[in-house]
Amino acid sequence: MLSMPMATALIISYRSIISTVVVSGMETTSSVAARAASRRISSFSTSTSSSLFSSTSSEEIDLSAAARAASRRISSFSTSTSSSLFSSTSSEEIDLSTAAAKPLLPPKRILLLRHGQAVHNPRAEAAREAGCDFSEFLRLMGEDDAFDSPLTELGEKQAIHAGRQEHIEHTLRDIEMVVSSPFSRALKTADLVHQRGDIKRVCIEDFREINGKSLNAKRRTRSELEDLYPHWNFDCIPMKDESWTEELEDKDECANRGYNGLLWIAKQPERKVMVACHGGVLNLTLNTNRNIVLLDRRRKTDSDEEQRCITKRFGNCEMREFVMTGWAADDMSNVQQDGEEQQVVLTLEEVTMELQESDIYDEEKVEMM
Repeated sequence: MLSMPMATALIISYRSIISTVVVSGMETTSSVAARAASRRISSFSTSTSSSLFSSTSSEEIDLSAAARAASRRISSFSTSTSSSLFSSTSSEEIDLSTAAAKPLLPPKRILLLRHGQAVHNPRAEAAREAGCDFSEFLRLMGEDDAFDSPLTELGEKQAIHAGRQEHIEHTLRDIEMVVSSPFSRALKTADLVHQRGDIKRVCIEDFREINGKSLNAKRRTRSELEDLYPHWNFDCIPMKDESWTEELEDKDECANRGYNGLLWIAKQPERKVMVACHGGVLNLTLNTNRNIVLLDRRRKTDSDEEQRCITKRFGNCEMREFVMTGWAADDMSNVQQDGEEQQVVLTLEEVTMELQESDIYDEEKVEMM
């Protein structure tokens, strides 16, 4: 059985695998890259994987889920027809091990929601869907740019419609906190999707869109936002937007902001949280940050939702549901340097957006810290 640092390294290695085979949120097919990445995990392997996140004791969770999910996801990128990419059938393929450890931060449900269509979106998003490059995407957004870009009429209708869909309405019933970026398009979307007025609503700066360059990435002052959205708590954001510059924010910095926002949520007492934010910060945070691991635990059906790759960029007003758990990443040289605060690896397991008993961790089996 592996130690906690080694188990965490297994997850981090999986993060590296996905970074290898996912480029700018778009999938590639490279079995060679997958097999090469698999060899990086081999040093942590001692036996064959066991059951998916099954409880091995009152203090342990089986981390082999990450290993097998990695196998499944890498197989989807592979052109190989072998039955199992990681089965030990050649010198390049390995068995993945069972690694048991206790989570540093307990599992909780998180609903990630991109805002509805805003005034800078229509042409740029259409071009992106048609395959334009990032510079063309930015150019079109720039031509339609607007300060604190509001929702279009269609964007408001998208948000209202989303909140009335049966499966979303059902999963919103037990939300304990709503979180939003400090931009009006995200705040308005959150209010239209989840209209219960008695829910705690908190604005977090970390979830703002990629910062700089565009006016749509520049926010209002805290006092202005408090006047416009008096039912929201803005205590966590600075009074003025002093971080915006005419230069576009570095992608790694944006991804790290998103990670810090998710980590803040992971440390809060609320067990189920909805977050309204933006396509860029979501894409970079989930797909490029080394401390975040995406896993697919959706039920496999023929529906478009279950066929969608979990790394695909969010569409306007699209919501996805995850089980988020925090794992200690201390003693790992590639994550933590001497003197730094303890780092946390967050696993985000996407689940089918319904409240199914099979999707929920049993507290009697998993001891929470």
